[in-house]
Amino acid sequence: MSAKRLFLILLVLMLVAFSMDASAAITVIVETSKNADINSIAASLGGTVLDSMPDDSKYLLSLPSMPSTLPSGVKSMTLDTPLVLPRFRGSALSATGSGGPLPWYANQPAFNLMNAASARAKSTGRGVIIADINSQVDVSHPALQGHLTTGHDFIGNSGPKTRTGATLEQSSASFLDQSTSSFLDQSTSSFLDQSTSSFLDQSTSSFLDQSTSSFLDQSTASFLESGSAGHGHGTMVAGILAALAPDALIMPLRAFDDSGAGDAFQVGKAIRYAVRNGAQVINLSLGFTSDAAEVSAAIDFAVANNVVVVAAAGNSNSSDPQYPAAFPSVIGVGSTDLKDVKASFSNYGQSVFVSAPGVNIITAYPGGYAVGSGTSFSSAIAAAEVALIRSLATTGIYNTVAATAVNVDSINPAYPGQLGYGRIDLLAAVSASGQTTSVTRQPPASRNFSRHIVRFKTGTGNSDRAAAAAKAGASVHFNYDIVESLAIDVPPSGLQGLLNNPDVMEILPDRGVFSTGFAAAGGSPSSTQVTPSGVTAVGAPVTGSDGSGVGVAILDTGIDLANSDLAVASQTYSAFGGSCNDDNGHGTAVAGLVSALNNTIGIVGVAPNSKPYCVKVLDSTGTGTDSTIIAGLNWIYTNWNLVTPNIKVVNMSLGRAGTINDDSSYRTAVQQLYRLGIVVVNAAGNDSSVGVPSRVPATYPEVFAIASTTVLKGTTSCKLNSAIIANAASWYTTDGKFDPTTKIGITISAPGEDSETVTLTCGISSVGMVTLQKGGGTMRASGTSISAPLVAGVVARLIQKGNTGVENIRSILRSTAQLVGTAPNNSPYVGYTFDGEREGIAKAP
Repeated sequence: MSAKRLFLILLVLMLVAFSMDASAAITVIVETSKNADINSIAASLGGTVLDSMPDDSKYLLSLPSMPSTLPSGVKSMTLDTPLVLPRFRGSALSATGSGGPLPWYANQPAFNLMNAASARAKSTGRGVIIADINSQVDVSHPALQGHLTTGHDFIGNSGPKTRTGATLEQSSASFLDQSTSSFLDQSTSSFLDQSTSSFLDQSTSSFLDQSTSSFLDQSTASFLESGSAGHGHGTMVAGILAALAPDALIMPLRAFDDSGAGDAFQVGKAIRYAVRNGAQVINLSLGFTSDAAEVSAAIDFAVANNVVVVAAAGNSNSSDPQYPAAFPSVIGVGSTDLKDVKASFSNYGQSVFVSAPGVNIITAYPGGYAVGSGTSFSSAIAAAEVALIRSLATTGIYNTVAATAVNVDSINPAYPGQLGYGRIDLLAAVSASGQTTSVTRQPPASRNFSRHIVRFKTGTGNSDRAAAAAKAGASVHFNYDIVESLAIDVPPSGLQGLLNNPDVMEILPDRGVFSTGFAAAGGSPSSTQVTPSGVTAVGAPVTGSDGSGVGVAILDTGIDLANSDLAVASQTYSAFGGSCNDDNGHGTAVAGLVSALNNTIGIVGVAPNSKPYCVKVLDSTGTGTDSTIIAGLNWIYTNWNLVTPNIKVVNMSLGRAGTINDDSSYRTAVQQLYRLGIVVVNAAGNDSSVGVPSRVPATYPEVFAIASTTVLKGTTSCKLNSAIIANAASWYTTDGKFDPTTKIGITISAPGEDSETVTLTCGISSVGMVTLQKGGGTMRASGTSISAPLVAGVVARLIQKGNTGVENIRSILRSTAQLVGTAPNNSPYVGYTFDGEREGIAKAP
């Protein structure tokens, strides 16, 4: 055995032994009562004091185990949340730069998109201190000379691993902004693809002339894969701050060691330090997957002292909340690219207050320069914007950021209302600073933090519920009949009163809900009738099988009530009050595929003689909340048999991230319709990275979750890949094998697009299906939003044939499907993974 091999074996054994010993200890945050002796408390628990919070009765302790009861003098004890900064990857740049007021990369394309140069003519951030809580910064870097003020090292020579006596494993830790998997995936593939082509195309000659650098060809650039996870992150963020707010001072606060390890206690301590040492802006390019109480309390302290906190929304391409970005007092920042398209890695939804460029950002890197992608860098851009505004005004900063953002919903129709107020515009922000600036458009539903749904005990009447809300100082939006629940707007002080009410079972946030389709092409006039490919695929209507006598409720953005190709029922409902008319277009496109008339214009739907009922639960951005969805279901529950024809089918081309038990009021409402024999058809979702159990209401056993397929064989311009065949699973579709016992999973698939085109660069784009356009004519659209109404039309025709009972209809739908065992065919390229079942494609009777 070689000496080298023996050394490696001994090293592994030593590491294993250390890990086993370390696993016995836990690290906790302890809050004590006034004058309590923390050393005596630690000794009584067999532990040691590791750290303390200045001017606060909070301490970090290492204990052998969590005590079953709190000792005297201890007010609270919680586990500290470990953090791990993932390995960083990106492309290095061969560049030379010198110190000065403005780094050479300050006029890069991403910054030009936000009008950075013009903004600097109005504000440079003078007089503002930005605290950045991060890993170590290269303080000697030329791009940072003159931009740094005195910071603090909370780690020193002994990092969290030494300090806590426990090894931080990534599998059990929360994460900083660049989550390991999603960030590395894009770094190793799509990120490099962008670097070799689109990035250089975007870098105009004038930008290169202005720079003092010499770029390496990106295809031959050195690839950054630091063995030290914390290496570079702090320097890159500081480099962005220096370029965009050159006269602001950056306070580097090191809360992560060189391996990328840190914890919530240190982050909270750093936040408090920043506030006490004059910072007006705090940047947090980091995130927790859970609500870390110590960080939350520190942010509350910052906000109470008029300090604005900015945080990265996360890189998991998920709507699951990341903290602290999702806290209501924090400006959470998502990422977009140079075309204002959501970055493939960026989180969306509740964590996003605004978006900012985050793809291929050039910045400083220890010993040189680099180009990188991530919401860490978007957060830094937004923090710089806040500094520019704060230099001009001390109040109204949140409103200024929101009101001057560029709405990018139309460019991102798959994420309506989920990218915050839009992409920031630095020039617009500083031009509006100091003026009376108000947000003119409705805040994204995902940011309505005061909205809650309160579930009461069975038998609690409407009047008793209303009285309880009034006592708590809450305003009632909905008082439901379908379930013993209220949707309210309540101040934090009122929540505690409701929690103490013995009749209250559950109080939950009113989560954002979104449409699940996106337009693939613009509209056109319609002089002759078109049969959409999906209608042909599931079965064109015929006499006796056309949906006659069946009411279908369309829960959506409304329906174009003046559209001559739709005979909409006169009975309508809007959860927002006023008209049910469609002010988005999504609902009209959905309704057309179910019920468009068989005439000489527009399109023909699967069930043209069914009666569409307009139930508006999503607003003009395609956004609603759990409470508006329940309100729509409530209207159906109280009116389904009072209208003619009766409502027997509900289409819901909408959804959100979630789980089966995350809102009992929502599921109970769906169950009530199920018990009435009403079939609820739901679009499974357009996120191939998750399954049906992660989507609401698709995960409810009482609904029919529908996945998307192609209808036709596509085309290819890629020399490496062949065309995508017909009846393939759509590249974007959410999927999940149907469990006949739990009834969770995809009930059936249906076309959601005509075909898929493989582009010259071997990417995939959808060729949408023809459907109705708001205002007249037709358009093309794709997504599971398109698949669901085709199945809703098939269900209407099954009911017309005399079939009843939700499970009976589900069974018929599955047993009579076409291509069972063959379709959906695998998607050969992006995202989709075979779930173990080829359930077939829906077929009308």
